[in-house]
Amino acid sequence: MKLGYLFIPPGPGRITGPGRGPGSDRSGLAAALGFSEFYSEDTQPRFDDDPHGAPLLRILPDRPPATGPRLASVDGVPRRGAARTPGPLAAPASCPEAIRTQSRQGHLPLSACWADTDTLAQHWAAHVTGSTHGARCARRTDWRITRTVVVDDDPARAEALVKAPGSPCRTHFAAQMPGADAATLEARLDACVLFGTAAQVMAQLDALQAALDGFGTLVLADHPWADAARARRSMVLFADAVLQTHQSHTQRKLRKLELA
Repeated sequence: MKLGYLFIPPGPGRITGPGRGPGSDRSGLAAALGFSEFYSEDTQPRFDDDPHGAPLLRILPDRPPATGPRLASVDGVPRRGAARTPGPLAAPASCPEAIRTQSRQGHLPLSACWADTDTLAQHWAAHVTGSTHGARCARRTDWRITRTVVVDDDPARAEALVKAPGSPCRTHFAAQMPGADAATLEARLDACVLFGTAAQVMAQLDALQAALDGFGTLVLADHPWADAARARRSMVLFADAVLQTHQSHTQRKLRKLELA
């Protein structure tokens, strides 16, 4: 399982990449921690028949450069390597119908962070159907699932960060669920956000993988948290936990080879 980083700024459900704003410094931290994918909103005109209108995201293998002036040449010599080759397109979606349409067009599925496990299962079925109609092979390694992740040594503090009235995560979920009452919103946060200690979050992640029979990339949905220091600490704890889990799996495989 790979890790991706996606910054979700404040606003009416807008999703965009980490090139600017409060999440820019944490995208650099994510790169240092070993996150392998970042995302940038595609600015090219679209000529498809997608009725859902979700913005497509370019999948980038490393952190997008900071916005601002860049040198085009040095001493009259054009600077090489400044241009970035855009990666394939991912299509953020919450409803299976959007997944099916976008998969038929050849876009890679990226499930929204407020989609619960039952909806995610429908996403995979829709991706298989859309890929089949587009004469493409549906691979689980192409499936990206977005989740907000908050890790803290104190599980109560992690839960408070997610569910506080002014939490950007709660605000984002509420924007995606207009008309939902407090109990419904609370239940969706419990179902879709990974929060708690590192051990608790890894148990939740393992349960998600088992329920869905696997996926390719977990995309961390980062928000403009008020406590930036705690947000950075959460990312470090999460990355360390994932790395340790992967290392333990690798060590077990090597041990089996040694015994064989």
